[in-house]
Amino acid sequence: MRRNLVFLIFLLGFLGILTGQSGDVEIILKSGYEKIATQDYGSAIKDFNKALRMQPGLANAYKGRAEAKYYLSQYDEALKDVNKALEINQNYAEAYLLRGMLYQAQKLSTEAIADFDKALSINPVLFDALVQKAIVLYQNDKEKEAFDLINNAISKQSGQAALYYGRGVLFNNKQKFEKALADFNKCIELNPDYNPFYVYLARGTAYLGMKEYELALNDFSKSIEIAPKSAIAYSSRAKIYYETEKFNEAIADYEKAIQLNPDNAAAYFNQGMAYFKIDDKRSACERFHKACSMGNNNACKMILINCMEERKK
Repeated sequence: MRRNLVFLIFLLGFLGILTGQSGDVEIILKSGYEKIATQDYGSAIKDFNKALRMQPGLANAYKGRAEAKYYLSQYDEALKDVNKALEINQNYAEAYLLRGMLYQAQKLSTEAIADFDKALSINPVLFDALVQKAIVLYQNDKEKEAFDLINNAISKQSGQAALYYGRGVLFNNKQKFEKALADFNKCIELNPDYNPFYVYLARGTAYLGMKEYELALNDFSKSIEIAPKSAIAYSSRAKIYYETEKFNEAIADYEKAIQLNPDNAAAYFNQGMAYFKIDDKRSACERFHKACSMGNNNACKMILINCMEERKK
C-alpha cells in the first residue's frame, strides 16, 4: 500500500512537471510569434530554439523559426524548418502557406501556387493563401487572373479583411492609389487587428502615391510604432521627409534603417542624396561610394558626376 502511495505521489509530481513544461512552452511560442509581429526576428528565433530544446518535435516551433528566417531572407534554412514542420504535421495549412511564400521569394512560381492551393484545400478560409496566390499571378503577368481570383472571393466573402488588403496591394502595384486606399480603409474597418504593420505600410504607400504626405507620414509612423525594428518602415518615412524637403529628418531615418539592415544599398544612396541636398558633399559621397560598392548604379553615377574631386582630397 505504501509503495503504491509513493508511486502515485511520484506520478502526480511527474505529470505536474510535464504540465508546467507544456505551459512554459506555450508561453515561449506565443512570445516568439509576438516578436515576429514586431519584426524582432533574431529574438524570435531564440524563443523557438528554446521551445524546441524543451519539447522537440513541435511543428509550431519549426514553422515559427522558419517564418523568422524567411523575413531575414535565410531561405534555405527556412525551407528546412518548414519542411520539418510539415513532416511532423502533414495537414498544417499555415506551413504550406509559408513554404509557398518561400518559393515565391525564390521565383519558383509553380511550386508556390501548388502550396497555396494545398493550404486552401486544407483550410478554405485561409484567405492569406489566396491573397499570396493572386500576388504570384500578378507578378507573372496574369493581372486579370489575379484580380478575378480576389474579386470572386470578395463577392462570396465580403467581410474578410485579408481580401481587401490583398486587392489593395494589387492596386498599389498598378498605381491605382485611390482604389488601393479604399481597400485598405475597408480592411481596417473590418478588422483593425489584421496585420496592422503591413496594412499601414501599404496604405502609407498609397497616400504617398497620391502625394498626401502628412497622411502617409502618419501611417509610416504607425508602422514604426508597431514594429520599431523594421528597416523598411524607417526608409518609407524617410522618403516622405525627403519629398517634403525635411532633409535632416530623412537622414536620421535612413540612418536608423541602415542600422537595422546594413545590407540595403538603396538606403545608403538615398541618405547620400539627402546629405547632398544640405550641401554636405563629403558625407554624401561617402554614402554614394558605399552604395556603389554594393551594386547601386545610381550611386556610381553620382560619384562620377559629383565626387571625383572629393575623392582626391
